[in-house]
Amino acid sequence: MFFKKLVSEPRPSIERSCSNGATGSTVQQAISGGGATEISVAPSSQNSEAGLGLVLDALGGVLTALSRYPIDLPDRPGEESAEEIGRWQRHATLGYPIDEGRGSGSLGVNERDWGGVVRAVTEQRRDEHTYVESSISELRGALWACVETVHNAVKIDHTAESSTGSEMDRAKNALKRMQTGSIKQEVLGAVLAIEGALQTRRDQQQEHYVSLATKLDRMGKQLEEARKESTTDPLTGIGNRKLFDMMGPRAVQMYALGRQPVVLLMIDLDKLKLVNDMYGHQAGDAAIANLAGALSKVFLRQSDVLCRYGGDEFAAILHNTDWKMAQTLAHRLQEQVAAMPAPHPAMEFSIGASVGVAQLEAHEEVDEWIARADKALYKAKQNGLDRVCVADSLLLKTA
Repeated sequence: MFFKKLVSEPRPSIERSCSNGATGSTVQQAISGGGATEISVAPSSQNSEAGLGLVLDALGGVLTALSRYPIDLPDRPGEESAEEIGRWQRHATLGYPIDEGRGSGSLGVNERDWGGVVRAVTEQRRDEHTYVESSISELRGALWACVETVHNAVKIDHTAESSTGSEMDRAKNALKRMQTGSIKQEVLGAVLAIEGALQTRRDQQQEHYVSLATKLDRMGKQLEEARKESTTDPLTGIGNRKLFDMMGPRAVQMYALGRQPVVLLMIDLDKLKLVNDMYGHQAGDAAIANLAGALSKVFLRQSDVLCRYGGDEFAAILHNTDWKMAQTLAHRLQEQVAAMPAPHPAMEFSIGASVGVAQLEAHEEVDEWIARADKALYKAKQNGLDRVCVADSLLLKTA
């Protein structure tokens, strides 16, 4: 054991002890001012010494574990941290002086620097925590900088391919109008060969983007666990506006890589103002919390991003989901909202939720995506509340 048995100190001569009839306990008589008084004294037995030994053993095991698995810090290598914790472990369990180069002999339990032990462990864990948090933050930033760079490259490629495709069409049309057969066939063949090569490059590039998107998505899910506290709405327990502002652009960037469908739902709690006016803001807060609970019951996947967008408006980003499935889920959400308990016992009317659905389209920016979902939500409320409305497609607008 780490515990080292201490040598008992002699009792003061003023004390006398006698058995009081109880096993393992004593009564001491102290003479004070001519009178004798009996003082009960806690037993000093082998059990007490064994218990202290177990405590010191456990403490030694904890400190040994900390010194065995150190983390390299920017300003202190792991070996140095392990050596420091090792010194405190020997000091706490064996009584060695913390400065082992000075003096010898073992310190008694009461002479050891227990405050120093606590400070050493606290400072070590604090420094390691700060370093890990900083490293995760830097890695997360690098990850999404990579995604953003690829996303911008895809946009540039799309612009260049649109321009090149237009020029190709003009060249082919001009060649078709030519009457010189052999020249026409040779040049047209060259144009078609170039077009085929460009298509092959596009296909290969898309495969690389899909592979990268899969790897980044897997890494991103692990990193997202590290930042949940600062992006949680205190009233509802789901994501806040900060989380939405972070995840909206990322959804657009990931879509540019993998082309997997992603849908935005904008959800508004109907009649909340009436609830606040008639039954107070506590009832309104209860209604908002109930809607958040309904969202969590319907959208169960880890990849689903649920946020309180502001006030009584919520947003949900659903990856690998098209607008038809999102529409079905929105109706299921409305069923959950209808089954919610009334936010106030005296309330005599029901409240519902209006939903706008917008599937992200190619080369659409996040602001445009939100605007389409908001417009669909507005149309749902205009159609009589508690409705689901799907946003118009950009293709229909430009057709």
